[in-house]
Amino acid sequence: MPIARDQILITIDGVKDLIASGIAFRCRYELVGFTDDGKPRYQCIYLRDAEPEAILVSTRITPYGPEPRYFNIWPGLFKHHLEFGDGRPLCIDGDYNIAFDEPGGSDAVRPGRKR
Repeated sequence: MPIARDQILITIDGVKDLIASGIAFRCRYELVGFTDDGKPRYQCIYLRDAEPEAILVSTRITPYGPEPRYFNIWPGLFKHHLEFGDGRPLCIDGDYNIAFDEPGGSDAVRPGRKR
């Protein structure tokens, strides 16, 4: 479940700008709960060197402010990661937590994606 911490907000347009600019970033997907029919839901966090974590929010602003974007595991999270992720393969464990790379892999921010 999510942990309270300092975060900034980023929209999908901001992510597109990161990718287009070749800025190094990585993604983390946090399990935030389950749908009524038991499917896991995630929020996406973007990380960059020397920057606070950026939580992905909807472009549309509600009367209560921006709201986090949540993804069901399939097809939403997979589609998002293929289009706007950091290029690392997703590994899902038995508790529906998402890890990247192989055991012992690096958490270092990698160079910006190539398009």
